[in-house]
Amino acid sequence: MKTLIAPFTQFINEVKSIKELSARDERPMVEGIAEILRGVRDKRNRRELAEKQVRGFKRDGIRFDYEEFFRLCELKDSDK
Repeated sequence: MKTLIAPFTQFINEVKSIKELSARDERPMVEGIAEILRGVRDKRNRRELAEKQVRGFKRDGIRFDYEEFFRLCELKDSDK
């Protein structure tokens, strides 16, 4: 099985932009979650919730640029 997958690992592991996610279900979900998180006023709580959500995305196999998700949630590295 590994020999069949090996030539495609570059594409499987490629980091996508949120805009490149499926417009039918994944992109609206990710953007909607970010919109909800932007409503959390406390930056520390927002960061914790965003990190928890990213763990959920990873667990569910939804792969994209997670730093872009943090920016969409209006979080910066200085908000850690």
